[in-house]
Amino acid sequence: MQGTVKTVCIPQRGGSKTPQRHAYERSAAFKQGQRFRAGIEGRISVLMRGRGMKRCRADGAERFALFVGAAVLGNNLMIIAALLTRRASRRRKATQ
Repeated sequence: MQGTVKTVCIPQRGGSKTPQRHAYERSAAFKQGQRFRAGIEGRISVLMRGRGMKRCRADGAERFALFVGAAVLGNNLMIIAALLTRRASRRRKATQ
């Protein structure tokens, strides 16, 4: 699955920014893209650090995409299980 980049959200490093570049980096679209990018990088960090997605031994882009999808699915299932466990423990405390 490939998409098209609509807004480039990489800030300029070094050098002096032109007034146009400064205005662009302060725009709502750029800031929204930066927040999205931070969220994606955070998810990748969680998958690599806490969920065992250290190394993919599969060959090819299609198998790599399957590996990443399985890691994301596994992470989401773990989050749902934790939420359901927390909810069940609250209900037990409330009925006691």
